[in-house]
Amino acid sequence: MKKISTLLFTSIILSAWSLNIYSQDDPKLLKYQQKVEEANALIFSADSLIQEGEKLVELAEGELKVLAQEEKQLSRDIFNDRKPWEKQLRSRDREEINQAKAELKEIEAKFKLDMKDWTARYKVSVKKYDTGNKLVDKGKAYLKKAKQKKKDAEKKLKEYEKKLDE
Repeated sequence: MKKISTLLFTSIILSAWSLNIYSQDDPKLLKYQQKVEEANALIFSADSLIQEGEKLVELAEGELKVLAQEEKQLSRDIFNDRKPWEKQLRSRDREEINQAKAELKEIEAKFKLDMKDWTARYKVSVKKYDTGNKLVDKGKAYLKKAKQKKKDAEKKLKEYEKKLDE
């Protein structure tokens, strides 16, 4: 992307320089020059949109990897927390069984709360990922249109410059 931006900037400067060689007083020539510059601006804008979308996708992918690890850890933690209390449920002593049930309820409540927090962060990351992909797609569509506009504008400009040379 950086190469494209550099090439685009160089292209804009060269085209502006070469266009100044011709008559600056000709309004039609200025109109065609302006169209080329507008198309270059659209290309630059589309490139920026693509870059922003790619950054957002990259950030979201990193967050999703971290969240996947956190989910595994939460699952391990609840399994390890429940294990001793589930053994105690098989006891013959009613008091121990009731204590184990109470502890298991607390563990489940804590797990549900942790998962609720995890789910909220997961949804935010997925939305960020989707938004990034939409920005990239939108930027690519704009880029395609902008390149076509630039091509058409440069063609008209060259044709008019040939007329001026004759």
